[in-house]
Amino acid sequence: MRKFEFSKAYEEVEINGKVYRIDFSDDVLGEYQKKIKQYYDESKELTEQDIASMSDDQQAELLAKQRQNMKSLTEALLGEGTFDELFEAAGRSTVVYAELLEFLTELFAEKAEKMKEDRRKKYVKKAR
Repeated sequence: MRKFEFSKAYEEVEINGKVYRIDFSDDVLGEYQKKIKQYYDESKELTEQDIASMSDDQQAELLAKQRQNMKSLTEALLGEGTFDELFEAAGRSTVVYAELLEFLTELFAEKAEKMKEDRRKKYVKKAR
């Protein structure tokens, strides 16, 4: 008898001792790509600001935008409400937290590339 089992459509990651599940179903992949692009575009825009010439209020507003950008991406990938607990675990540091987002976006890119490569291999096999 031949047997078939589906591979999992999610990835589990351990962050600071807690396990989180990232959904990789078709329903969310496009949304992840949009959120990641938006995160990097907004981050680039924010880092290009001349902070030295900003008032304290403008700097605070810039920091709030950066945190909101981080929250949006985090909660798209890990679920609603995850940003606050993880931001606390990162010592409420956007610099430290950015390391987590870099890790998560690399994970997404690796998973997307693997899925693409697996589809290519199946196509090449069928074409032979």
